[in-house]
Amino acid sequence: MFRRRFIRIVALVFVFALVFTISFARGGAEKKKAPKEAPPVETKKDMKGTVRWYKGPFGPNEVELQNNIAVEFNKEYPNIEVTFEMFDWHAQEAQITAGLAGGAYDMIYIPEGMYPKFCYQGGPLEDLAPYVEDTTWQEERNNVLYWEDATSPDGFLGGVPNVWIPESHFVANLDLLEEAGIPDDWYTSMDKVRDAAIKMTKGDVYGIAWRTSGMADVSHHDWYGYVLRSGVNFLNEDFTACGLNKPELVETFQWLVDLQNKYKVTPRFGEYNWQGLRALFQAGRIAILHDEPLIVGGLKANPPDFKYDFFPIPGNVKDVLLTFRGFYVIPKTSKNKEAAWEMIKFWVRPEHEVNYLNNTDGLYPALKDLKGKTMFPGGTYGDEILRKGMDLAKYGEGPLFHPQMLEFMNLVHPLTDAMLQGKISPEELIEQACEQINAKLKK
Repeated sequence: MFRRRFIRIVALVFVFALVFTISFARGGAEKKKAPKEAPPVETKKDMKGTVRWYKGPFGPNEVELQNNIAVEFNKEYPNIEVTFEMFDWHAQEAQITAGLAGGAYDMIYIPEGMYPKFCYQGGPLEDLAPYVEDTTWQEERNNVLYWEDATSPDGFLGGVPNVWIPESHFVANLDLLEEAGIPDDWYTSMDKVRDAAIKMTKGDVYGIAWRTSGMADVSHHDWYGYVLRSGVNFLNEDFTACGLNKPELVETFQWLVDLQNKYKVTPRFGEYNWQGLRALFQAGRIAILHDEPLIVGGLKANPPDFKYDFFPIPGNVKDVLLTFRGFYVIPKTSKNKEAAWEMIKFWVRPEHEVNYLNNTDGLYPALKDLKGKTMFPGGTYGDEILRKGMDLAKYGEGPLFHPQMLEFMNLVHPLTDAMLQGKISPEELIEQACEQINAKLKK
């Protein structure tokens, strides 16, 4: 009797345990697999919230362009209020850091140079993978480029790519090249660039120039590209130590130092800021200038009396251009994440992203298919140059994806300035930089 009762109790316990285990496992699997679902079309008008978003200006009419986007967004989402604020590019690190932490914003634009500081597991960004994997959004997702650049080495996806720009390429005065008899392949090797710069330097004309005005004029957009073209970066491949100590970088840096101090084919170090160099180029006094596509805006506003064009910059190891992407992120501190996600999806539609970028003179969409939209329409000379600039994407390489990327940049910057002034040698720069980088890694 006791034995039969005991067996029944054991059986009941087993059945309850089995049911609980199956239910728990099924619920866990469903929780793991369930992607974020886009709101049905009929509920968009009912969705409520606020999208407070934060971005640096891409032009003097930034606020107007943002207001135009908000009007279009509210036609689909009339109950979501959109407010916009701008951060200062020169103070972006401090302002973005505070914006992510303070809960004041629901959507922030972060450029690639700063993105690694925040994009990692446990960081201040919302994990966007569940949103991006929404089954109703896959056609639009597959039209967006650079997802690999949005994903951190630990697999965390914190942002949606929306723009890209080569931060430094050659823009050349074609008339000066032709008058000096420079071969058409002048830009295909460092030796040929040096020879062309020497030949074109005469009188008040400089053969070549790059930014030497420090952080204020983001001169690292020029010299950091030469680091990448030497096949190295601030860290080695497994991020365990400094990666600059390579003979290829010594060779490249010596090439820059010689152009500055031995051949004297550039303006004196720090003599002109970025705008000053652009003015010299526009006046026909610089033959080859390191600059960005945005230079075309000024050249179109005040057309020079010569033809110009964009060219890639050669390297001694690989031909790449330092290229920054931009990413839309949602802070973890946001209380309007669903509304912010709808705004991000709205932004990356070609009809909105392309229309906005057409008013910036030199930023390119991170999209495969523009869906019939034309970049830089109008058919003027400058527009043709900007459209050609889109081809530079094949040379793009982004900055080091490491949370301390900006720290490394900030410590190498003054050393690079000292080297270009002849105060230290390339070997001394690398030795001092690696000592400081390795010390930071140990903290």
